[in-house]
Amino acid sequence: MRAWWGGLSLRARLALAFGAMAAATLVFLLAIVARTLGAGALTQGKILPAALFALAMFFLGGWFVAEWCLREIGRVAAQVRGRPAGSLPAELAGLAALLRREAERHDRLLAELRRFTADAAHELRTPLTALRATGEVALRGRGDAAALRDALGTMLEEVQRMNALIDRLLRLARLESEPGPGDLRTLHLHEHLSAWRDSLLVLAEEKQVRLDLACAPSVAVVADSALLGHAVINILHNAIRHTPAGSAVRVSAYHDGGRTLIEIADRGPGVPAAHRPRIFERFYRIDPARAAAGGAAGLGLCIAQVAVHRLGGTIAVGDAPEGGALFSIALPTQPAPET
Repeated sequence: MRAWWGGLSLRARLALAFGAMAAATLVFLLAIVARTLGAGALTQGKILPAALFALAMFFLGGWFVAEWCLREIGRVAAQVRGRPAGSLPAELAGLAALLRREAERHDRLLAELRRFTADAAHELRTPLTALRATGEVALRGRGDAAALRDALGTMLEEVQRMNALIDRLLRLARLESEPGPGDLRTLHLHEHLSAWRDSLLVLAEEKQVRLDLACAPSVAVVADSALLGHAVINILHNAIRHTPAGSAVRVSAYHDGGRTLIEIADRGPGVPAAHRPRIFERFYRIDPARAAAGGAAGLGLCIAQVAVHRLGGTIAVGDAPEGGALFSIALPTQPAPET
């Protein structure tokens, strides 16, 4: 039975289902007539022939209803694929638009996933190639202890570089997979910005870069501390790398109408206008050779953007007043959540 039913076309199954429901209704009505007027009433006059004719019409009508349903579904599918399908009823037009948006979103996510996979494979291939080359050179050597130590040191540096890249990839994946703004709390920015700045003091001292903070104790924002910390630390780390020795990176925070702004200004070469639309993309670098030499993975600004967007804010880059790049994080000022 199941094999027979499965062998029918969708149109035939819809017609049979519609006809079967109509037939059940007709049998129920005939049973009421037989009970009221007697079974003989069904065979006398025109009741039974009319019932059989109605049953045939029900099955024929079911066929036409199935044809109409499938035609409308085909028009919806054609519109989803981007081809003109004529005017659809309002309900079906809305469904077609929704399905088309979802299909476009699915295609966009697949394209981003393919690009991300290719970029990640390329980034991991570089340190792996360096590891292999260093190992081969060491094996061809004469067993000099100093040369072997240098080779092992180089290999460890490449391993550390891969670990840092993998850690950032995992952090980015977690940020993108977890919905919502996180654990919203009132953050007094002077305290948090000081802590985030202090976490990078060793790096700043190595680069001979001063970290200046300008933030009044009263400036506060409702946000998730971990998410905002991801954004600030990654931007600040980027600013330290691009600021020449003897200069300063300035971190400031203040209220501006209904927004709270956090600005990080460096004294580096800045971000040319042509690169700004893509500066927050994964693995994007203005100068790939310089970034590779500095060990940059090209993920820090992307992580910052994802974290800020989860907080409902925006992030932008422009020119600092004294030269260099100015990164601005704008978060909505909102009342503290009730506890």
